[in-house]
Amino acid sequence: MVFSWRNPFLYQCMINFYISVICLYQWGVHLESTHLIEVNEIQTLTKGHVLYFFKNQDQYVKNVVDFVISGLELSEYSVIVENDRFIPLIKKRLKLLVDESRLKKVAFVNNYDFYFATGDFRINSIFDYLPNLIEGDLKNDLAIRSWAHVEWRDEREVSRKLMDSENEADKIVAETKLLSVCAYDSERISKEFKEGLLNCHNFLINEAGKS
Repeated sequence: MVFSWRNPFLYQCMINFYISVICLYQWGVHLESTHLIEVNEIQTLTKGHVLYFFKNQDQYVKNVVDFVISGLELSEYSVIVENDRFIPLIKKRLKLLVDESRLKKVAFVNNYDFYFATGDFRINSIFDYLPNLIEGDLKNDLAIRSWAHVEWRDEREVSRKLMDSENEADKIVAETKLLSVCAYDSERISKEFKEGLLNCHNFLINEAGKS
């Protein structure tokens, strides 16, 4: 298949990944009519911009797996942007619960390579990955969901760079109706950054509410 940015499928992928990165904006991004809703079960969501501050590693892995499985039940592809430590744990649990053939609809991308493909934290690195994420014969009407574990070296530097594209980010997040989860290690981000993130998401995963 010849890939083109005019292809509706690739455009949907692009938008979905853009949303995953956009969630880093901490100032000035306010969605129209946005009300943050806390949820205990990721399986209950089919669309929306979801924020997740995690503390428990086992619960985090379980939530990623639940996210993938609920997507498969809807015939959706899942793209998981994750670090090298969590990817093997997620794959191991998925293989216990999902047939190998169905796992072809799940693509993993190393989050460091994804966000720092050019040697620096850049949104532009997203576009380099899209044509190679999903194998096989792609159709224009495929549904994609994304889960991105966002990590960086310097919070202030990341915030400054992302602010440069703030207006475009606000438009994309407001107009799209996809399911995109942005996950953060709760211990690695400041109170101020958390407050900013809460302003640009529709849903907040309540890890404490899980049994």
